[in-house]
This record gives sequence, C-alpha cells and structure tokens, in this order.
Amino acid sequence: MGIPAGAKAGLLTLVGAGELMPAMSAAHRDALNQLRAPARALFLDTTAGFESNVDAITGKAVDYYNLRLQTKLEVASYRHAGRASAAETARAVAAVRAANFIFAGPGSSTYALGQWRGSPLWDAVVDAFLAGTHMLFASAASITLGRYALPVYEIFKAGADPYWADGLDLLGRLGLKLAVVPHYNDNSGGEFYDSRFCYMGAARYELLQALLPADVTILGIDAYTAVRFDPQQRSATVSGQGAMTVLADGAVRVHAAGSTVPFDALHSAQRAVVRVPDEALRIYGYEYGEPAAGEVELNGVQSFIEELGGLDAAMRVELLARVAGALRSAAPAVNGAAAPLLDLLLELRCDLRAAKQWALADKLRDAVVKLGYEVQDTATGSTWQPR
Repeated sequence: MGIPAGAKAGLLTLVGAGELMPAMSAAHRDALNQLRAPARALFLDTTAGFESNVDAITGKAVDYYNLRLQTKLEVASYRHAGRASAAETARAVAAVRAANFIFAGPGSSTYALGQWRGSPLWDAVVDAFLAGTHMLFASAASITLGRYALPVYEIFKAGADPYWADGLDLLGRLGLKLAVVPHYNDNSGGEFYDSRFCYMGAARYELLQALLPADVTILGIDAYTAVRFDPQQRSATVSGQGAMTVLADGAVRVHAAGSTVPFDALHSAQRAVVRVPDEALRIYGYEYGEPAAGEVELNGVQSFIEELGGLDAAMRVELLARVAGALRSAAPAVNGAAAPLLDLLLELRCDLRAAKQWALADKLRDAVVKLGYEVQDTATGSTWQPR
C-alpha cells in the first residue's frame, strides 16, 4: 500500500548509529529545521522497553534535545503492548497525534516489531507520517521500517541461524522494498572479531543476502550517517561522516555524504550474493596461512565421502570421523601425510567389498587413483604406491 491520493507524507530520516552522540546533533537539527511550524517533538521509548535502564535511555534522549537542540522532547511511553492499559495506550496515541516530529532509536528491532505490529500506537504513527509528520528513526528503530527486518539480537547474541523477520514496511509506502542495515561499518569488534554489517560479520552477511527475495534492496547505513527520504522529491540524501551502501541487482553502490539518490536507483530485480573481498577480511584477523603440501588434496577425500551415495547419515559420519582422525595423526609429518589416510581408505574399501558394496568399493578405489596412487589387489590384500 502506497501513499493515499492527496496525502503529503512527511520527511523520513534514518540514522545508522550514534544518534545520541554529540557528533550527530547536526543531523537532528537538520531534520527539525525541515518543519514548517515550531517543533512538537516526541520520543517513542518502545525499542528499549525491555531494557532495565529504559528510564535512563529515555532521559538521555530528552536531555540531548534540551541541551544540544534547545527543543523540548515529549515522551510517548509504550513499552509492552500486552501490559499497557487502555488509558496508557490512549495517552501514547494522543501524544503521537499531537506531534509533528517523531524520534525513535536504540534497543531491539524485533522487540519493537512485536510491540508495534497491529497496535493502535503504530496505526497512529503511520497516519501521522502520511499526514505530514516528520520522523527520525535510528539504529534499531530504523531496521523496523523495511520490508524485511534484521533480528540482530537473535542472531548476534542468541546464535540463531541467519534469517529475516517481516518488517513494518513503512518504506513500502514510498514504493521502496528495502531491508535496512544500520551499523553497517561497525568496527567495535576490533582486530579479531568482524562486527561489520550490524554485528553480522562477512560470513553471516553473505548468507543473509541470499535469503532475501530478488526485488528487495539492502540499504546499509554507516555510523554517524543520516539518510533523509523525501516522498515529494522521491529521492534520498546522505549526510554525516559515512556513506550509504546500496546492494541491488547483484551489485554494490556506495553513496558518500552529500549524495542525492533517486528512489528509482533503490530498486532491485535480481538477487546475487555480493561477496566481501578477501582484502577486507584480512583487516579483521581472518587471513590464514597457506595449507601444507598435500593438505588440499587429502581434505578433498572428505568431500568425496560427503557425496557418496548408498550410505546412511551415521555411516557417512563414521567414515568422515575416521578420515579426520587419520589426517590429524599425519599432520606433523607433511611428507608422509598421505600414508595413514591411504591405508585407511584401502581398509574401508576392504570392508565394503566384504559387505558386497561393490559400487562403493570401486568409488573408493577411484578416489585413491585421483589422488595420484595406484591400487594393487593381491591374494593377501590391497596395497598402494605412487603412480
């Protein structure tokens, strides 16, 4: 659903991270300066509603607007949809309707989704935005506005396999199918932990790319960076210290501060995973030494066993465990590393022949040949030697 005919939606500013740091006061001030009337600013505390220090987070936001922006920031408290009374919900809805500027920020994206989705408060926020209320959503709150939302805590903290949650899709009202990834250039993990891409790291980030539909664009926003969406001009303007990264149609486009990007450049029609360059991985401690001589070939046997047909899962695991054990015992002696593994393969081949698994036995023989060795069957058993 887009913007209703005749409606004039407000401006929407997304901030990648650092929204309550001194360096970002210019982004807040710029968003407030777009208002055509005195600011009636409102803070939504829902994203941090589960935090034990939510009062301190809310107080920090209020103080920030008071001290750095000379603007009074009201608070719409809506911390848990299931525990808010009708009167508390009504007060929050009334506050949203009275505001012309709404700010939301730190916390958990999925927690906010669970409280806002289908609630009277979120209905009021959408109505206000479509009627012209400006919005500034940062970090966790910015994630919720896309077609798909990144479950940061579930993946980063709880270890869930990478997945996307359904977002609130406010950006869909602008005709944009996006997945917003703030903290895009995060380096808080230091040299030994890759925390880029909103703490996902390169490997999980590539998996997440593959899980999105072809027509969804990933929008990465660096820390201390703001992107302002203008529904009337149908463009997005980048400001701050970093950049906006667009992953669409299997390509990456980086837009530095000062860039204005038309909405038409934020669409995607095909999905292709954009790999993180090896050079980028090395700066985070992921460069490994060259494999020892013969190591690549010997580990190839494990791949061969993985692909064998006719084996149940338990038997495949047992074969792989025995190969892994042979590789470990041979590791110190590089020049003779092949001997324990080849002996094991011939022993397994003998077992398969005894069990009349002729096809699998022949496949193991072929594997030995591909490694560069000949197999000789004699009356007393099988032997191998280099070709």
